[in-house]
Amino acid sequence: MASELQHTLWLWLEGFFPRRVWYYLLTKGLVTSPADLLEGKTANPSLRINRMHMDMSTGGWTFDDPSNPAPQGASTPCLGIHNTATGETRYIYESASILVYLETVYGNTQGGPSDMPQDPLDVATMNDIIGITNLAMLDSGYYMRHAVPVMSAWSGLANEDRSRAAALNARAGMAKSLGKVQAWAAKSLQTTGWLTPGIGGPGLADFCLAAARRYLELTFGWDIFEGGGEELKELAAWYERFKGLDWWEAAEERTIVHPAQLRLGKECREF
Repeated sequence: MASELQHTLWLWLEGFFPRRVWYYLLTKGLVTSPADLLEGKTANPSLRINRMHMDMSTGGWTFDDPSNPAPQGASTPCLGIHNTATGETRYIYESASILVYLETVYGNTQGGPSDMPQDPLDVATMNDIIGITNLAMLDSGYYMRHAVPVMSAWSGLANEDRSRAAALNARAGMAKSLGKVQAWAAKSLQTTGWLTPGIGGPGLADFCLAAARRYLELTFGWDIFEGGGEELKELAAWYERFKGLDWWEAAEERTIVHPAQLRLGKECREF
């Protein structure tokens, strides 16, 4: 069955949630280098990347392979799984679900490090960490909608409905959830230095939080761990460790790594 499946990833590399996926691809070795990532090349013939590009003047999308656009209404990332035997194509839309699927399919065939634990309890803990990370990111979005005028406009929130109290409440909720990430990952942070339990290196939980930390820094000039002070110092140290991965500099420290139009800077946050 596995040989009959062809996979297509639609990725806007500059995006928030797509970063989770390409962090995984580079760490796993499904993409052998940042240069190959930029060209949409993978190390496995059953996996293709169709890079997406945002037209900043219209907000629309173009594709490296325009003959195979993302399905109507899908956001990025999106994974299509085409069964060549039956002709059926199914889709996975959520980044965390895409990560689990890719590791399940390629984890034992591609080589490279294991990015997801095998022990059921460790898997449950990993899912807890990813879940609370997602909750933290929801609160970061609510904070931005109220604290950043342009974000209010993009999300359809009228300027007169913005609220300082709502912004600060959401930011406090985010910090609380990040504190839970740190607490729930305390054992693995102490033993391996990573968030994902039961493996020796960075895994799916690490990719989820690191992508958020990086995107919010690039777009809003925001270190989401700074507000926690000493309380989030272990996460701050963890992120510095993550930036030491061998592909990081070539992938994330390029001259043009984020659209200039989306670099709003910390001055955009009014609260």
